[in-house]
Amino acid sequence: MKTVKIGTKQKDVNYNFRETCFGIYVKNKKIYLTKKNNAISLIGGGIEVGETYEECLRREFLEESGCVIKTVEEFCTIDCFWVTRDRKNMESLTHIFLVKIEDKVKKPLQKGSELILVNINNAINCLELPYQRKAIELYLAKYEDVL
Repeated sequence: MKTVKIGTKQKDVNYNFRETCFGIYVKNKKIYLTKKNNAISLIGGGIEVGETYEECLRREFLEESGCVIKTVEEFCTIDCFWVTRDRKNMESLTHIFLVKIEDKVKKPLQKGSELILVNINNAINCLELPYQRKAIELYLAKYEDVL
């Protein structure tokens, strides 16, 4: 899987590290995203102990969107060095996958999560996290001719 770096790792800085998996599903020029506490995100999250990337992705899709994944295809990995709103230095190693889902969508399992559909061309403006915006940028660059 291709790895893209965002930001620069500073030598004398301690980083909090988090490894995550997120999926991109687009249908009719709409991307499926999740909304929690007024924050909009790609669907996905942190990898639990002993979990594969695909297991993480399938679990997160059910929890956050109520969607069941049919297929998973590797897209890219983004290694991002950034500073959070509360001024914490983060390294996010994020694995991005292209997914296809079953037609029937259920209610999200996670309380407070809501599935939303956003025009793919507006998605970057909705997302707060730099590695998620980069994932959409890469997706649009690769698939803009088919959208």
